[in-house]
Amino acid sequence: MAEAFTEYQEVGVTDPLRQGDVLEAVDAATSMWQRHLLIITADCDFAHAKHQGRVTCVPLLTADEYLTEMQVPKIRERLVKKRLVAIRATLSRAGAPGISDQRLREWASEEPPATIIMRLGLEGPTAQQARADFEAIRMIDAPVSNLKESIDSLVEAQLLGKGHPKRENALKSVMSPLQDAYVRPPGDALFLASIARKLDSGYFAYLRHLEQVWEPEISIGQRRIEAKYRRISRIRDRFTHALVQRFAMVFMSIGLPREYEDLRDLYSELLGDDFK
Repeated sequence: MAEAFTEYQEVGVTDPLRQGDVLEAVDAATSMWQRHLLIITADCDFAHAKHQGRVTCVPLLTADEYLTEMQVPKIRERLVKKRLVAIRATLSRAGAPGISDQRLREWASEEPPATIIMRLGLEGPTAQQARADFEAIRMIDAPVSNLKESIDSLVEAQLLGKGHPKRENALKSVMSPLQDAYVRPPGDALFLASIARKLDSGYFAYLRHLEQVWEPEISIGQRRIEAKYRRISRIRDRFTHALVQRFAMVFMSIGLPREYEDLRDLYSELLGDDFK
């Protein structure tokens, strides 16, 4: 019988600490950013003690944690923006005073939609649609405790008001970007199906968040009283190298000032003007 595929390998107590090792916090109450860590400190730094005892790591978040923290907010912003555009159009037609998007969004969470509609003085079909838009924003921004609740609220919010999509299309608009995060993850993350024995529910290494652990606080063999982390596995070299390469690309990009970008765009537009 063929051995099941895993991205990690077992590691012995005599194997030295190295890049790709997975650490697990001894304290079960540790935050998701510190619960499971992947070492990215280079092997040569360990060999020559260049790291001065500081072991640099990136967090390994569960798939639900990563999607909820990093991908759901993008979907939420897209759906809220669509509702805000509709509300602004409604207010413009009704001759109501201009209100910023930020204030409209805050208002949706502060007061019931019916109260907001009354304060705006809207009536009839216009009032009904505006109320649905405010209810949708309120639902989208409502606190949730897990990924399933997030998905449910984002889908249900799309079904409020006239001209709403079919449920299957509303679900697809939410699920497609979440599923894409597995197949085509952004450059600052890498999916791993399993990171150690019995830890095979799906994880994302998130490369924009760094943690440092003192090497003496890491147990690789016999448990030590002062240990805050224990090594539980080692990610195979191919995946470790891919992750470190992604990490380098994330921080290799150099951002330039907004003023420069505005001036650059102006020169681009001026060139276009010469040929009109």
